[in-house]
Amino acid sequence: MNVILDLIGSAMIASLLILMMITFQYQIRDQAQRTLYTATMVEHMDNAATKINAVISLAGIGVPADSACVIATSSRLVFRSFWDWNSNALSASRHILEIKIVDLGSPYGKALTLIQDGTVLNDLGYIFYINDISFTYYNKIDQVTTTASLVRAAEVFLTFRRDPPSSGGIPLQTKIQLKCYMMNTYMRGA
Repeated sequence: MNVILDLIGSAMIASLLILMMITFQYQIRDQAQRTLYTATMVEHMDNAATKINAVISLAGIGVPADSACVIATSSRLVFRSFWDWNSNALSASRHILEIKIVDLGSPYGKALTLIQDGTVLNDLGYIFYINDISFTYYNKIDQVTTTASLVRAAEVFLTFRRDPPSSGGIPLQTKIQLKCYMMNTYMRGA
């Protein structure tokens, strides 16, 4: 009888240990998914900020400083430049570039689009997981302005939002702020 009780007790203890190991494995997998998910979002946000800064910094190449910026609203920026972002080179014709958010109806949420002459750029094109964008514009003496002809810098507030990899998790929502200078308007006398 003691042997049977010992066997039943050891079976219960073994099953508890196996259950703890399985639970531990699931927790490790979930933590790894969350870590990878966060790391990819941080890399995505860094790449997005770099792209936006690169595009805005080349605004106004070959264009008089007071006509480089065409439209400067809180959700949209349109400017002129002789820089061709598709070929990444100076061109003979003037281009118009537009930065705005569009809802693509995709699982990636809204997308920040970079459009040159009415066509989405190939390499820069869409930046996904954007929930909101807001621009604040500055003149040559770093005062806030709403007049497009006076814009020499733009402060960009981006809100990124991405659903978690597993159900029941909390969505990652992060805000970043960057200030981009239209360097060519400063070099042309501002």
